[in-house]
Amino acid sequence: MSTEKTENALLDLMLADVALQSDLQPVCVDLPTGPLAPDSHGPGQFVYFPVDALMTLGAANSADAVLAVVGRHGCVAPGQAGGSAIQSHVMVPGRAYRMDWAPVADDPVRYASWLWQTTAAAQRLIGQMAQWSFCVQHHTGPQHLASWLLHCVAQYPRDPLNFHLHALPTAIRQLLPPSDAQNGPGFDVHEGHLHVTSPQRLAEQACSCHQKMTGAHNA
Repeated sequence: MSTEKTENALLDLMLADVALQSDLQPVCVDLPTGPLAPDSHGPGQFVYFPVDALMTLGAANSADAVLAVVGRHGCVAPGQAGGSAIQSHVMVPGRAYRMDWAPVADDPVRYASWLWQTTAAAQRLIGQMAQWSFCVQHHTGPQHLASWLLHCVAQYPRDPLNFHLHALPTAIRQLLPPSDAQNGPGFDVHEGHLHVTSPQRLAEQACSCHQKMTGAHNA
């Protein structure tokens, strides 16, 4: 792969190590909406680095689970792509870079810097889940919804950001206004989709939780 940017900040950081990028080439793939299926080559084979896809990550078989959002600053690592207690769903379809992770796991000395970067990304996702748990308990529904949408905007490289309602986590759909008033500050809902119309208006409504997570990505 050339040195051009992939639009995934984590992968770009890893590929800056030219000595390692020469023999492991990420492949750009399209991810449709829905559960990220287990790799046909076996569990834990690939890592996915989203570009303009947005994923959620959380406990499998739990509709009310607190979910982390994975976008252009992170990755879905082995054990998070199906077939485990942690399940990833593609919430906004789009592109991601897929990398065969078996050579990395088999040579931890050579790929120590990559392992460190992906481990740090996984720790940020754990922190994100903890922050959302705090948010649900201490902030109002409209504050939480606005903050969650702003975090998604920060993880997404395109404008505007649109969601299919059925792809949203159950806990987020429950925060939307009733069907006879499907507009909110900074977003509107019609024809089965939620459209982010004004991040500025969302920011006026939101708590500060999204800012804490954005700060962690920029640290």
